[in-house]
Amino acid sequence: MPVYVRYNGWYVYFWTNENDEPIHFHIAEGKPAENATKIWILSNNSFKLANNNSQVPPKILRHILAVMQASIEEYKALWLQYQKTIRYIDR
Repeated sequence: MPVYVRYNGWYVYFWTNENDEPIHFHIAEGKPAENATKIWILSNNSFKLANNNSQVPPKILRHILAVMQASIEEYKALWLQYQKTIRYIDR
């Protein structure tokens, strides 16, 4: 489970065993959790909130999304290291 970013106690990460899933990331406070907030990355590099199970406060979520937007290509490269392919969900 690669952790990409830590911000004020929040973790941004993905699980390495999600090979069939389109590209996304999770956000959890304290430590990574299986049922955490999930954000899809769309083919135009924008984001779609799948759920906010971790109840990330709006201000924190906006900041994390801004950080992820600024480093999206680096994140995609990390995803490729583990998942070997990128699929998108565009809905």
